[in-house]
Amino acid sequence: MPSDPFTDPSKPAPHDPAAPNAAKADRLRAEADKLEAYCVVVRAASAAADHAAFVEVSRAASEALQARFGGGSITSVFAWLTGREGRAALESVLAGEVLLAGPLSIQQVVEAVELAKQAELLRKKR
Repeated sequence: MPSDPFTDPSKPAPHDPAAPNAAKADRLRAEADKLEAYCVVVRAASAAADHAAFVEVSRAASEALQARFGGGSITSVFAWLTGREGRAALESVLAGEVLLAGPLSIQQVVEAVELAKQAELLRKKR
């Protein structure tokens, strides 16, 4: 006779209280990774010495974003960083809910987000 799925202690509980926490941790990790990757793009774009260098950064960024996130451009990076999702990701990092896992410090991420904000303001004024 099969065991009762409602009373079998070897079966996971259908409403495991740890599941939402694990899902949130996974989401925060993914968003922090995206935040940091996007900040690397912003830093590279802002360091471009001239238009030709910026175009090269843009091309390389598009290829990297395609490989890692399925697509994207410098414009979409700046928009994401300054939008609701980017702000939420930065707040999670600043609150210590998730740690950065890449090469950037929190200060470098904050500076890159500020650069993105400035660039978005300039883009919208055009």
